[in-house]
Amino acid sequence: MKFSVIKPIYRKGNKMNATNYRPIPLLTSFSKVFEKAFYIRLTEHLNTNNLLVGNQFGFRKGIATEDAIFKLTNEILNALNNKAMAGSIFCDLEKAFDSVNHDILLSKVPYYGISGKAKLLLESYLQNRYQRVHITNSYLNSNTVSKWTKIKYEVSQGSILGPLLFLVYINDLPKAVGCKALSILFADDTSILLTSPNNTQMQSDFNLVFEQLNMWFRF
Repeated sequence: MKFSVIKPIYRKGNKMNATNYRPIPLLTSFSKVFEKAFYIRLTEHLNTNNLLVGNQFGFRKGIATEDAIFKLTNEILNALNNKAMAGSIFCDLEKAFDSVNHDILLSKVPYYGISGKAKLLLESYLQNRYQRVHITNSYLNSNTVSKWTKIKYEVSQGSILGPLLFLVYINDLPKAVGCKALSILFADDTSILLTSPNNTQMQSDFNLVFEQLNMWFRF
């Protein structure tokens, strides 16, 4: 259950560049059953208690990219109609799922009512996990397998539970930038929208929000 084989799937760009491949984990059947059961319970808990921020549009049932685009566009048009200035900070986190710190994630989940046995179960799920890479060369009809390596960071985007855990991990980002900005998220793609009546105030707000973002990412 704690061991997964990674199959690199080519996306685009130079095929000799490893960053142009998406790592897809091949999990055991028991692991998939466990993750699905945990996912259903965790999703029900988060939705019933309205714990995920309303402007998170990624990996949520019934919500699509178009909804995030409409929200951002509508807010900008409203600002312009009110003769205000509008500006945005766009954050595209590279390898965001691979950079999730397990200790930080586990420190956040009690704030969302995940404690006791549920937290211990999640902690057990995240700790002492191993993976190795399996590459198939169809031209040479050969297979190459790496050594098992312990996972120190990451919630796998290709797993059942990984995307939901990432939403929990990034859920407090909108609060970190305060009330001066509107955060619109689609998983790890984040738009920070600011509106202001004049250029001087806009510049001041931008500097403040940018510093707040930096502090969140450093944490």
